[in-house]
Amino acid sequence: LAARLPFLFIAGRWYGDVALGRFAYAVLVVEFAAQISTLGLKRGLALQLTRTDNDRHGHAVWDALVVTLILSAVTGAILALVPRMMFPNSGIDGLDRLLPLIIFFIAGADIALAALAYRRDVGATVRARAIVEPWTISIGAFAFAFYSTRDGLILAYVLSMVAAFVTAMIPLARSYGWPRGWTPHPGRLWGLAQRNAPLAAADAVEWGSRRIDIAILGLFFSPAIVGIYYVAQQVASLPQKLKTSFDPILGPVITAKLAEGDKAA
Repeated sequence: LAARLPFLFIAGRWYGDVALGRFAYAVLVVEFAAQISTLGLKRGLALQLTRTDNDRHGHAVWDALVVTLILSAVTGAILALVPRMMFPNSGIDGLDRLLPLIIFFIAGADIALAALAYRRDVGATVRARAIVEPWTISIGAFAFAFYSTRDGLILAYVLSMVAAFVTAMIPLARSYGWPRGWTPHPGRLWGLAQRNAPLAAADAVEWGSRRIDIAILGLFFSPAIVGIYYVAQQVASLPQKLKTSFDPILGPVITAKLAEGDKAA
């Protein structure tokens, strides 16, 4: 929680409200696309692993990553072709069109951390989301300010998402191993997508309902207004994030106990 504050200070003081507003709305759209690309597997993967033999857990995780990669390619292509969806009230240059390439890194990290949470490795989530990601974006915002105050925030964001992805994939490979004897099968991947579609819709609605305020501001007001509101919202919502920080471990624990028939637990 504290690691986000230096970023907000640097972004507000050095980049200004216009650049911060462009950043806030673009990130909102990209993260919504990443949320869709996970296909509800941030929560659904625990159930999938519970139903899979232990020696095939790695295969199930890599199936989830492939499904996420495919959906990320689709959503990323749409945003790259229609960048106005990310920047409705400001100009678009060449770098802006490349931002959707980061979608898989966001969604893939979520899948990797969900798989690790199933094995009670919450430390990986702490390292990726509470240390590497926020401090990378803060340091990146400081460094890129000397390069461009227009694109620096987005570049820092991309750097932080890639760093978080790498931080998540290293313990994933150690815990589940690299896939041996695994090949992606279209029928199996399609079945996984079908089973998780309702959960994906629920996650999208829940996620969107908590961020619809910025979406409305971005459509009807200038980036400067969005930037000012974004900083205020980030500070005001810090206590709420304490609650959501428990979510990664709750899903796997509940799923495992239900599989055992231990309803009292």
